[in-house]
Amino acid sequence: MPPAGYSFNKLFLSILIMMKTTLYILLLFLIAFLSSCEKIIEFEGKITNSKITVNAVATPDTVFVAGISSELFFTELIPERSWESLYPDFVLENAEATITVNGRDTYPMQYNPESLNYEGTYIPAEGDEILLNISAPDLEPVQSVTVVPEKGKLEILSTEVLYSENYMAFDDWMDIAALDTIMRITAKITDPPGELNYYRLKVRSIGYYLDTSNGEDGYFMSDVFSSADVIFKDERLVKRYWGWPAGFSNVFDDHLFDGKEYTFTIESRMRWGSDQHVTVELQAITRELYNYLKSVMLYRITDQDSYTESIQIYSNVNGGYGILGALNGEKHILYFNP
Repeated sequence: MPPAGYSFNKLFLSILIMMKTTLYILLLFLIAFLSSCEKIIEFEGKITNSKITVNAVATPDTVFVAGISSELFFTELIPERSWESLYPDFVLENAEATITVNGRDTYPMQYNPESLNYEGTYIPAEGDEILLNISAPDLEPVQSVTVVPEKGKLEILSTEVLYSENYMAFDDWMDIAALDTIMRITAKITDPPGELNYYRLKVRSIGYYLDTSNGEDGYFMSDVFSSADVIFKDERLVKRYWGWPAGFSNVFDDHLFDGKEYTFTIESRMRWGSDQHVTVELQAITRELYNYLKSVMLYRITDQDSYTESIQIYSNVNGGYGILGALNGEKHILYFNP
């Protein structure tokens, strides 16, 4: 299993690598252009004004962890190496990190070389205000704050297992070990009134198997699901990305159903294996995490070249980059063969 928070770290790193590779290409283009002119400008040295990048999402009843790294610059990239092998090179092992909760209690965090994260003893609770302070040698200190939201309220109204003749239409490299059976799930959100709330619906289809080469359990899974409901529509996402269809987003707000109950239907495809099931989790998320996730979705579908308007990845880290957010979810487990 990957260490806690590692998937968010990978997401940050892959985005930063794409951004800095684009900068590198633009610099080469600029050098070539200037070489054709009479005046030649030489580039001396490398860019060194790195900034601290933070990756932290607080979840109730789970020890708070934070990924802390330095920003990647094009002169630091090694193209033949994957981002998985690059990530340890940019983790800040000598940072000082503390969190202050509700303006009173302060908790130190220590670097864990196994998880590549900073960890402590603090376990977030609903309503906590979390202030994160980080400093590191030769880098500007950073600070960020978030508040753990009220738990999202989701009720499963019904499930139906169906055979899908056109399941190959969903064929995608992200749609691993997909079968011709789907689960149609009808659920209801109960939304708190009088405030703008933000949500992510996380749906995961899982099938387990035994790896005969080592005798260990493995699994196939996919977080991709489908729905025709209007709350999942986002016209800005004009292309498919990572298995998701164009115009679809599992991150949304409550502007269509503020303070009301809202019923919707989704479909999730069965994975090959045993103990096949679907987990459905409605995560109430902070506005900052909502903005970050939306900007990442836009960045993924945008061709980052000199002819495309660049997409700014949202950050709420003062003095640096990254995200400090929080989520609070309610999870349901639904079996294909109960």
